[in-house]
Amino acid sequence: MRNPILVGERVYIRPLEESDAQLLADIYAAETDTFNERGRLPVGPFAWKKWIVETHKEAYPSEVNFAVCLIENDQLIGHNGIVDINWINRTAESVSDFGPAELRSKGYGTDAKHLLLEYCFDILHLHALRSEIFEPNTRSAAAVTKQGYKLAGRWHYEDIKNGVMRDTLVFDILRPDWIAARDAWRARERK
Repeated sequence: MRNPILVGERVYIRPLEESDAQLLADIYAAETDTFNERGRLPVGPFAWKKWIVETHKEAYPSEVNFAVCLIENDQLIGHNGIVDINWINRTAESVSDFGPAELRSKGYGTDAKHLLLEYCFDILHLHALRSEIFEPNTRSAAAVTKQGYKLAGRWHYEDIKNGVMRDTLVFDILRPDWIAARDAWRARERK
């Protein structure tokens, strides 16, 4: 493991490195389920590298991002983090991108998200997180619900894909809700 911040059963999170830029660009380019027609992040390796470098420069960053890696072989399988951090009110938006596709639906994203939530609530002492999900991305909506998030609302016609305006679903989670979801998840994992 390289520079782990938190370690789970099968994955760990570490700071993103410039050398991660190409694989992140590849993961992002291969994504079919989200709103990547336009997206909110740069898509090329050069832009990813610039983004990684710039986010490490701020004293009170507006975002914190991690590489998600497999413990067994250090393979980078995606990234997660928080953006739009409000340090005064202790809130942020959680984000994640995972790939390659053959590693999906194996629980790695859930494991990684629990590490991120542990970091946010136990280390940064945030009060609440939100997650914004493009409505057709039912896989992500199901995942955040399983992690303890609750549907808080929807932004109508927030984004476009293939010429069709779509809604964005907004989920949120408070620290006590996360603790309950985490404990339930750990109990299921032990069985």
